[in-house]
Amino acid sequence: MMHRAGLVCLVVIAGCVPIEEDSGQAFTLDPRGIQPLGSDLRIDFGRAQTGVIDTVSGLQTRPPAQVAVLEECGAGEVTAAIWSDGLVLNFLDGDFQGWVIDQNGFVTGTGLEVGQSREVLPVTGFEETSLGTEFEAQGIFGLLDEQHQDIALLWSGVTCFFR
Repeated sequence: MMHRAGLVCLVVIAGCVPIEEDSGQAFTLDPRGIQPLGSDLRIDFGRAQTGVIDTVSGLQTRPPAQVAVLEECGAGEVTAAIWSDGLVLNFLDGDFQGWVIDQNGFVTGTGLEVGQSREVLPVTGFEETSLGTEFEAQGIFGLLDEQHQDIALLWSGVTCFFR
């Protein structure tokens, strides 16, 4: 009888946890921050640096390779948590304020990813800046590669780019 009650509890608990197909990605990035897959909880801009780094380290199954202070940013002194897979989280005054990705392996909530062809972008307007060919798609910004064919960089929120 006890064994059957335990089995019923396991089935009930398992029914509460959404099962995600293993995409290798534990979260998506969007204009408001980070959305962990299989959860209604979010990591929005404005959250405290320590909690965000700890949570994303858990989702990434590793800590950042480096946490650096970038003193000469237009927005002010930015602390950047940098993972080896191309994810950078930017913090201003101790709060999560932006993200940047420069390698493939992450898909945004709007379906954008580094390495994706320009032809499938949901935008028609591109702007030439000192950084290169930039675009904006539903609150996410990007930069095309030197050949102007593929996405080389994506970001939202605070960055430390010099124009």
